[in-house]
Amino acid sequence: MKKLTLGILFTVCVLPASAGVIKEAQARREVDDAKQALAIMESRAELATYLPELEAYRARIFYNKSAQYLNDGDYDKASFYGVLSANYSKMSVAKGLLAKAEHDKLAALAEGRALEMVPAMLKAAGLKQKGTTGTFSGVYNLKTLYNLKKTPKVEDIPPLVEETKKNFYDIASVAVAQKDVKVTLLAKGRTEDHAAKYADSVKIALMEKGLDAARLTVNTKKGTDGVEVTLDGVKTR
Repeated sequence: MKKLTLGILFTVCVLPASAGVIKEAQARREVDDAKQALAIMESRAELATYLPELEAYRARIFYNKSAQYLNDGDYDKASFYGVLSANYSKMSVAKGLLAKAEHDKLAALAEGRALEMVPAMLKAAGLKQKGTTGTFSGVYNLKTLYNLKKTPKVEDIPPLVEETKKNFYDIASVAVAQKDVKVTLLAKGRTEDHAAKYADSVKIALMEKGLDAARLTVNTKKGTDGVEVTLDGVKTR
């Protein structure tokens, strides 16, 4: 009888207290899990523009509720909102990853199509591809550069023909988009001064489109008036 009484007292007094402790501990774990899941979501900077707003918003709101209920000692609600918050954080990251993957896939397709257009674009600008290599080259004479038939005085060299300038803009846009492309100018003229002036005309046009001067190699020498523009390392696929 004595043993039975002790057993009843243990059941009535000790087990409820233990159950309460376990329940609080479980709630704290689940609120802590929600906090960690939310921190992981917030740390994914590369997904910032892809995270679905609704799920991310709910993850934050439900975590705040779970923390508040935990502080208030309402462990059932703390646990409930903690689990909800963690699930929404994970759901948000998953959807963000899917959205980014889809964006990257479309971007890759767009880039591939853009690369396929490069040869035609450079050809229209006056450059020819050497075989199937990434080298494109073209020579611009006085007619195409300045609409001149004969060599002028250096001080009388006019601005570039607008249509040719637009061609150089197209050439520069390819080089700007493809950072590994090397651009070489070989300017020839009746004198070194003529060649230098021709080279400057083309160089300035390329730089106006954003091409860094450090990526340009310029050579000048005496010869038939004109400028040869060469691009090496162009990607076409």
